[in-house]
Parts: sequence; C-alpha cells; structure tokens
Amino acid sequence: MKKNLIFFIFALTAITISAKIPIEKAIKNGIKISSELRDNSLESKILKADNRIKRSAGLLNINTSFNYLYRSEKVEINLPDIQAAPGMTIPGMEIRGGTNHTYDLSVKLIQPIFTGYTVSGMIKTNELQQALNLSRRKLLELMLTGRIKTIYFNHLLFSRQISSITTLEKKIRNHLGRLEDLFREDLVGKSSILETRLKLREISLSKEEIENTLDTLTSVFLELTDHKIEEISKTHRENIGDKKSSMEIFISEHPSLKLLSDQKKLIRVNKKITNGKDLPKVGGFAEIHYGIPGINFLGDEWGVYFQGGISVSMEVFNWGRSKKANSINNLKLEKLKNRELDLTRRTRFRLSELFSTLESLEKRETTFDEMIRISEEESDLKKMLFEEKQISNKDYLDSVLNVENLRSLKEKTSLQTDLIKVEINTMIGKKGEK
Repeated sequence: MKKNLIFFIFALTAITISAKIPIEKAIKNGIKISSELRDNSLESKILKADNRIKRSAGLLNINTSFNYLYRSEKVEINLPDIQAAPGMTIPGMEIRGGTNHTYDLSVKLIQPIFTGYTVSGMIKTNELQQALNLSRRKLLELMLTGRIKTIYFNHLLFSRQISSITTLEKKIRNHLGRLEDLFREDLVGKSSILETRLKLREISLSKEEIENTLDTLTSVFLELTDHKIEEISKTHRENIGDKKSSMEIFISEHPSLKLLSDQKKLIRVNKKITNGKDLPKVGGFAEIHYGIPGINFLGDEWGVYFQGGISVSMEVFNWGRSKKANSINNLKLEKLKNRELDLTRRTRFRLSELFSTLESLEKRETTFDEMIRISEEESDLKKMLFEEKQISNKDYLDSVLNVENLRSLKEKTSLQTDLIKVEINTMIGKKGEK
C-alpha cells in the first residue's frame, strides 16, 4: 500500500510538471497575436499583389476607344487648271467630300519592346521590398522573443527572491517569538524585540516592492503572449555558442544586416532605373478601326482599316537630373555602408563585454556554495553565542540575513547568466529556442 501511494505521488508530480507550457509555445503565440507582426503579414500580401501588377506592365495591352467628332465644314479640295499640252488646258475643279459627323471605333494592341529597365526595375524593386519586409518581420520576431524571455527570467529571479525572503521572514518571526518568551522572563531587553520587529518590517517592505514588480511582469507577459506566466515551465535554460561562433552567426543571420544589404541593393536598382530614363523607349502597336469616313477621309460611308507600327521616344535633355539623382544615390550607399560597419563594430565590442561578464558570473557561481556553508555555520554559532548572551541580538540577525542574502545572490547570479545569454542571442539574431 505504501509503495502504491509513493508511486501515485510521483505520477501526480510528473503530470503536473508535464502540464506546464514550454516558453517556446508562449513565444510562438506572442508572435501570432502581435499587432506589428500582423501588420507585417498584411504588408507582405500587399507587396505580392503589387508584384503581379508590376509584372503585367511589360505584357501586351489591349485598349478600345470610341470617338465622335462634329465639323461644321466638309473637306474641300480646289484643283487648279492643268496645262496638259501647248494650247490644251484641263480646267480645274472643286472637290467636296467627307462628312460633318465623324465616328471612329478602334481596338488597339500595344506591346512594350524596350523600356530602358523601367519595367524590370520596378519588378526588382518590388522583390527587394518583399525581402526588406521579411527581414523586418524576422527582426520583430527576434526583439519580441528577447523581450518575452527577459520577462520570463526576471520573473523567475524575483519569484525566487520572494521565496528566499519568505524563508527569512519565517526565521525572524520564530526568533521574535523566542525573544518575546525570553522578555517575559526578563532574560532579554525590550530593545532586542524592537530591533527584530523593525527588521521584520524592513523585510516586509522589501517583499512588497518585489511583489509589485512581479505583478507588473506578470501583466506584461500576459499581454505579450496571452499566457499566464504561472503556467510556463520553469525549466528553460538559454544556450549560446562561443564568442567566435556568435559573431559568425551575427554576420550571416542577423536581420538588421540583411536589411542594410537589401537597402543597398535597392539603391543600386534605383540607379539603373535612373540611368534607363536616358535610354530610348521602344514599343509596337497595332490598331483596327471601324467608322465614318474610314481610311478615305473624302468618303461618307462606314469602313474598316488596319494600321500598325513602332514608336520610339527618348528624353534628349533634362538638365542633368539623372546624374544629380545618382549622386544622391551614391551618398545614400555610403551612409548604409557606414551604418553596417558601425553595427558590426558595436556588436563585436558588446559581445566581448557580455562574454567577459558571463565568465565572471560563472566563476562567482562556483564559490557561492562554499560561502553559504560557512555563513550557515557562522549563523548557528552566533545563535548559540546570543543565547549565552555573548553577542547582541543585532549580530545574530545580521548573520541570518547574510545566509539568505548569499542564497539569493547565488540564485540571482544563475539567472543573470541566462539573461546575458538572452541578450547575446538577441544581439546576434538567434532566437535560441533549442
């Protein structure tokens, strides 16, 4: 029976642990409900639809038109006398024709042949805008992931501080109870009770401040992920590579660098489009007309006729606008290159700082167990000395506080390493779920 009970307790514990939601699921839901990311998805659909419009600009266009024109006068041609031979003259004549009412119904086929990179440039611009939008999405997801994880680890940190303070509070209350018993027997003074009560009040105020911070973190986490932070598994740990591989990931994967790269490509495309404006534009056309007077402008009957050809247009003089526009584009390229170099330099410097801090924290973490053991022995000794009236109540209280402070620092150091790892992964463009 006892074995069955133990098995049931372990099974219940396993079910409770497995019921917790992994942080990755909360992040995925946060990405799903983010208004900024929803807007980004809509922008992606807009750009894809616009791409189809841009591609159709180079295809055959079919236009129809109907024109009506009224003229108060008809066509009149006066032919002069013609001297056919010496002494022989053909008298001139007056020819009148056409109609006062002109009708023209036409179907026109227009096919761009060469547009000076205008159409292909518009398509390439749209493709780059889609790539920019995708990079912006990855950047938004990266920032949101980092923010959610930072809240998660800070919540863990403050929750453990509350647990540590609660343990300390319990110890101080027990100590206060013993002091009150000793006071009734005139074995301790009133000052010991007062300073213990004051210490309890300080602890209580500190606890309230941390609880307020926890409430804020809980509220923000719920807003970002639509999950209660209490439902999230507390077993997640952030993983990173070494400094060299982290920098390599930044250079190859960070969406900010991809954004800058695509912006440079976009400017180069704009330069080609600008240069293309100085090139000739060639197009072919074919038209079918049906109307009065038709091809015979002297007639007054309905007729059908066809015409077709090639049109060539070219801007000959534009006050050097193309050259000036490309000078501006070159300056924009220089700005983007400077931003790229600056971002890479600042990231390399910050990574060195973070990895140095991480190494320092990991070294400190290994020393805390020994410090806690020593401080516990010291606290036990001071408890005996206080009971023997060899030290003051304040000395004993300080030793109790020291033990809990060291335990709290150990927890804080452990979680600070995770927070630094989150910052590293966010900085290099790695979500770090795995």
